[in-house]
Amino acid sequence: MRSGHREIRRLKRANHVPSIHGNKVWNSSFLIMDQLTRQKVPSDWHMMDIGCGWGPLGIFAAKRFGCRVTAVDADEDVFPYLQLHAQVNKVQVETLQARFEKLTQARLADVDLITGADICFWDELTPVLYNLIRRALRSGVKQVIIADPGRSPFYELAERCQAHMNARVVERRSKTPKAISADLLIIDN
Repeated sequence: MRSGHREIRRLKRANHVPSIHGNKVWNSSFLIMDQLTRQKVPSDWHMMDIGCGWGPLGIFAAKRFGCRVTAVDADEDVFPYLQLHAQVNKVQVETLQARFEKLTQARLADVDLITGADICFWDELTPVLYNLIRRALRSGVKQVIIADPGRSPFYELAERCQAHMNARVVERRSKTPKAISADLLIIDN
């Protein structure tokens, strides 16, 4: 649903106004969906979508693959939008309000896959995400996929990961739902 949809407008009127950029569906989500479809996520995996916003990526994975999904965002006001989309798609998605720094090794211990779309947009996020990825890999996370349309903090993160981890950057394009291009940072453990 787009921001003009009556149910979205109803949530806004109820004073659910995301404040940390979680105010729409970010395009890089669609390119991670494409990647997940190519690699066929196992149904017994637990996926954690960090910086989930309205949750399209996690909802897609829950519906397409039947995997367990935890959607994480620092902004609690995104979750009513996520739950609305999950309800429309008839899936269950767990939610967790947390900042990236608060995702401990213990919290990540049962996670198989971490995804994040358009989440590395400030320079300050590069070391935070790098440390999160390191904690995730130490916890046994099998794969991390982060997508970005080409911001310099993302490329700095990608370079650090490629230098110290089993990481690669893959360019992706799509014409649906509209013309989109982004790079995926894929880190395998």
